Amino acid sequence: SKELAASAKLEEEPRVLGATAAGESEEQRNKFLVLRLYEALNGRDHAGVQALLAADLEWWFHGPPKHQHMMRVLTGGGSNSSSSFRFAPRSVDAFGSTVIAEGGDQERGVYWVHAWTVGADGVITQLREYFNTDLTVTRLAAATKCIWQSRRPDRATNSLPGLVLAL
Repeated sequence: SKELAASAKLEEEPRVLGATAAGESEEQRNKFLVLRLYEALNGRDHAGVQALLAADLEWWFHGPPKHQHMMRVLTGGGSNSSSSFRFAPRSVDAFGSTVIAEGGDQERGVYWVHAWTVGADGVITQLREYFNTDLTVTRLAAATKCIWQSRRPDRATNSLPGLVLAL
C-alpha cells in the first residue's frame, strides 16, 4: 500500500540529528513544551503545570526578591500581585535541551529571561530565572561563541546588570 511504501521510505532517509519521524527536532519539541507550560501557568492549570515539571525542579533566581513571581505561582504562595502576574514570552528560542524565553511587563517596569532545561524524558528539570538582568548565552566548545543575547526594547535607554550563561 501507499502508506507502507511511504513509511519504508521514511525509514531509509537519513535522520536529521534530534528529529522525529514527524520531522520535529529536539529544539522544536522542547520549545513547544515550554510554550505549553506558559499556557498552563497563565491559565492557573496546576495539574497541567505539574505534568510538565519534574517533582524536584531545580530553580535558580537572579534579581530583586520582590520579583520572584514564578516561585510564588509554582508553590501557591503568591500575593495578589504575584497571582495576577502573567508570563507572556516575547520570544522563545531553543538550543538542544535548553529553552530561553524572554518577556516583560512595561507597566510594572520588569524584564525577565527564563532558561529552562528539558530532561531526556521530556519533563522540565531546571529553571534559571533572571529578572531585570541582561543575559548572554554562550556555548562552551573549542570555539566559544555567543548563541543568544537579551533583546529588551528599552536597551538603549535603560541599563541593567548583565550575566553570562554557559551551556
